[in-house]
Amino acid sequence: MKAKKILNILLSAAVSVSVLAGCSSGSETQSGQSTDGGTEAAASSQTEDDYVLKIAYNNSLCEAPIQMGVDKGFFEAEGLKFEMVKVDAAHMPEAIGSGQVDAGFGLLGKYLQPMDNGLDIKITSGIHTGCTKVLVPADSDIKTVEDLKGKRVGTTGLGAAAPTIITRRSLYHAGLKAGADDCDVEFVVFGASDLAQALENGAVDAIANGDPQASIAQKEYNLRPIIDTATDDEYKDEYCCISFVTGDIAKNHPEIAKKFTTAVMKASQYVENNKQEVAQIQVDNEWVSGDPEFNASVLENYNYKPDLDGGYNALKITVPDLQAIGLISADTNADEFIENSVLRFDDLTNEDILGSGTDDTEQETQQSAKADTMAPNAYVSLYNLPDCCN
Repeated sequence: MKAKKILNILLSAAVSVSVLAGCSSGSETQSGQSTDGGTEAAASSQTEDDYVLKIAYNNSLCEAPIQMGVDKGFFEAEGLKFEMVKVDAAHMPEAIGSGQVDAGFGLLGKYLQPMDNGLDIKITSGIHTGCTKVLVPADSDIKTVEDLKGKRVGTTGLGAAAPTIITRRSLYHAGLKAGADDCDVEFVVFGASDLAQALENGAVDAIANGDPQASIAQKEYNLRPIIDTATDDEYKDEYCCISFVTGDIAKNHPEIAKKFTTAVMKASQYVENNKQEVAQIQVDNEWVSGDPEFNASVLENYNYKPDLDGGYNALKITVPDLQAIGLISADTNADEFIENSVLRFDDLTNEDILGSGTDDTEQETQQSAKADTMAPNAYVSLYNLPDCCN
């Protein structure tokens, strides 16, 4: 408990620096006006009709459901009053802990350590699968995860970085040592846009990265995946990205949490069905930079199949792995942690949200053939985009 209190103090202290670095100067409301975030006490005292939900966003390509929630009116259609708060994904825990944001979207794996240390969020649905790869040169003698033993793997960060977590989990499943202090692989940190060059130069033997950079590097540098969470049997049905609300919203404004989740799930299904149009909207409305045609081909890598139980099911798979490799405390009761990390809506089903046409079977996606004819310089602008949900 002492460690959790210390973390919360550090989060509050850090927010004056890190959140300002990661956020815009204000937060953008529906009307485009700049407003200041309220405190948790103020949030708790507001009624459902008055409350303005602070929704986090950044310029990630795969965050399309949040973007379409605004542009296609899904949030408004649910009766939400909301403002959009731009937060760099690296500083999201601080923004949540300080009350700067109430709800958002992101990679499940990156939140689990902060949640174990006291970050108070509730997962409300699974949004999409895929988005992380471990790549080697096409002619590499590394054929399997087991072959990574004794190798150097380039990644975007240690600890809670999603590509590193996927790699560690895969090592653990292969019977190799995968702990932060005792690992059969040496992780080397590079910027996401530098990983492919580091691999080509021989600085590392493999790279772990998220899309779109991973898919771009695979094509540009003739790389081969040994782990691909979009297609591998081990991961292809596991939700990487989830929607969440803060504990305060879950406790004091459950109807708002339900409206937010409903809107994001509807927007997610819209993205799945309209990827070409969505890619064009993202560029036209400056949510994302780059070439719309190529962006659409990258979106095809993501399988948007929103599911109220998707986040919960992913937790049941992921939490035991992270505890086994030391990224979640051995003292944590895994079952209690999982149950306390989700917000359930007993009167809501996938069919209520998405209609009777919802297909719960695996929705196969395939990468657009148009990417194969894209000129090499079409990739350049995407190298500077955030990873999938970062």
